[in-house]
Amino acid sequence: MEKVKVSQDVLYQYLMEHGIKLVRLAELTGLSEASINSCFKHQLINNGTPRSFTRQAIRNMNEALEQIADTLRGLVLQFGSDQTYTNQRGATYDPALVEPLKKIGEWMNLTALVERVLGWNQRKKENVLVTRSSKAYGTVSQADATAINNELLAVAGVLGSYEVVADSNDTISTE
Repeated sequence: MEKVKVSQDVLYQYLMEHGIKLVRLAELTGLSEASINSCFKHQLINNGTPRSFTRQAIRNMNEALEQIADTLRGLVLQFGSDQTYTNQRGATYDPALVEPLKKIGEWMNLTALVERVLGWNQRKKENVLVTRSSKAYGTVSQADATAINNELLAVAGVLGSYEVVADSNDTISTE
């Protein structure tokens, strides 16, 4: 399959829009998170040249994008555990999805994800996923799981199809 060639700026914008954690990209590329941020933001170095990724860093990044895509595909939620229940109003929830959602939060900004995809605010996210004493704790519906899965698969598909290419100007060291 032919990869879509993108600049580091296009990749950065996509990563930020979808809440991908740069710390995971840093771990997989072998670069520091500070270095990754500095390159993406084109911060100036001593001679006034904007920072950019080296060719090796770009190769590592392309491999890391594949790994992130594979990981996100592996985090797809499976609704219908033995903890699934239906409340008196007829709504069905699966509290067993709380921990898998938290695993997604290791790779993506979970607050931004549930706000964008499910329309949850910070308080609802905390009540459903964090505060065990909340009546709403664990109330993850099949529709919620499907929406999260659709987003995971869409992001994985895009990241898996991207190939970051060097900027037209010479790249400089990220070290």
